[in-house]
Amino acid sequence: MKKNKLLLGLLLISSSMLFGQSFLGGHFSTKDAILSNSLNPAAGIAGDMKWQVNLIGFSTEAGNNYFSINGKVRDLARNFDKNINVGQNLDGKRKQLHVNLGILGPSGFIRIKKNNAISFGVKAKAVATFNDINQDFVYSMYNHFEDILQWLPNFTDERATAAVNVYHEFYAGYARSFKLGERHALHIGATAKMTTNVFNAQFVANNLNFNKVFTSATDSFINVGNTTFDLKVSNTIDDGFHYKFGVSGFGFDVGAIYEYKLKNSNDHFIMVGASVNDLGFNTYTLGKNSRSFIGNGRNIPAENLVDADGETINLDAVLDSLGTRTNPTGKTKIKLPTTLNVFADVRVVKMFYINANFQFNPYTFKRGTPVANLPVDITITPRFESRIVSVYMPINYNQYSGFNMGAGLRVGQFTLGSSSIITSFAKKKFTGVDFYMNVGFGKSEKGKKAKKDKTEKTTTML
Repeated sequence: MKKNKLLLGLLLISSSMLFGQSFLGGHFSTKDAILSNSLNPAAGIAGDMKWQVNLIGFSTEAGNNYFSINGKVRDLARNFDKNINVGQNLDGKRKQLHVNLGILGPSGFIRIKKNNAISFGVKAKAVATFNDINQDFVYSMYNHFEDILQWLPNFTDERATAAVNVYHEFYAGYARSFKLGERHALHIGATAKMTTNVFNAQFVANNLNFNKVFTSATDSFINVGNTTFDLKVSNTIDDGFHYKFGVSGFGFDVGAIYEYKLKNSNDHFIMVGASVNDLGFNTYTLGKNSRSFIGNGRNIPAENLVDADGETINLDAVLDSLGTRTNPTGKTKIKLPTTLNVFADVRVVKMFYINANFQFNPYTFKRGTPVANLPVDITITPRFESRIVSVYMPINYNQYSGFNMGAGLRVGQFTLGSSSIITSFAKKKFTGVDFYMNVGFGKSEKGKKAKKDKTEKTTTML
């Protein structure tokens, strides 16, 4: 029972520190191939880097539509009180909670004869998502997990999905540029990934029912109707955590970018690109914490579900009372956090650009798909960019945390920023905070001017 409580507790606690898309605002630059390749595998070859080596980077972002942080950041750091500073958004809407931590390890990018490039490296990802969940169900689990008699009275024909996917990936990519004319170019790229699991879990519930029947002050009944659920947990946490390296799955990214250049220059006026990222799966072995359940539709006296102290008794005993519990075995698959990305990058004036990126999650959770996914996200980022320094100011809409505004800085291949730092300091109540940093080194093209045709006029034109 303690292990089951611990697992659920960790998921709920982590939901108040939610992470989303990596390196928001700082994820595209023609002066950084490795971070840009994480957005679109053709972005590196479309940029200016000759070669680049990455040492270490990480990104986190908080966002959900249930929990809020109340108070200003500078005050919270000095005196944080969970009961005061953590709020619950009880607006009646369905709740989504999401966790994603990304670590970018040693990586490399090498341009070969200008029009070809290879990339390689290692990453670690931890993604957990609760999707499409009834507000009363979340409230009851968060506030009264220990006492089932305190749960809100009724859920009828509900649904819920949740998933956790923690894994390493080793990747290798290839990209190529095609010159379509003096000012037109097409860049394409693909990245193949081999994954190895650290921890996985999936939960899906259908026909979710919970009914409390009070017949007297001392007598009550619980009925879960025809509720069904499957909880699939990997065996790495059986009898303690045991990590074992091995190939668990595969994935790939594929992308293309069209570039329209300035006249008599290698600098772009506009780039437009699209990509599919993290299309693939992980396979894992089910452990002893896995459960399948079918409700029996009977009224069970509450005294059979709580102990003398009023706390819910052993979880398996509760399930056996309310229906039929089994422990599934074997192997199962979990999808990688697949996204579709579309972006445009426009040069406004010299060294000033505006980037717009739309990230779409293709999964429909109302059909009961337990996927650890990334959120739907729209980011518009004005940036000042030179060969040495870039300054970013991302304005972001995230399906979990709403609107945010932040700032970022690149010096060489050192990147530091937050897509919500301005919002976090400006608001007394917010649902999103984040931070990212990346360290590396490399070499870019020194000049951007192309050879002019002698017959051309020297007037500047787009």
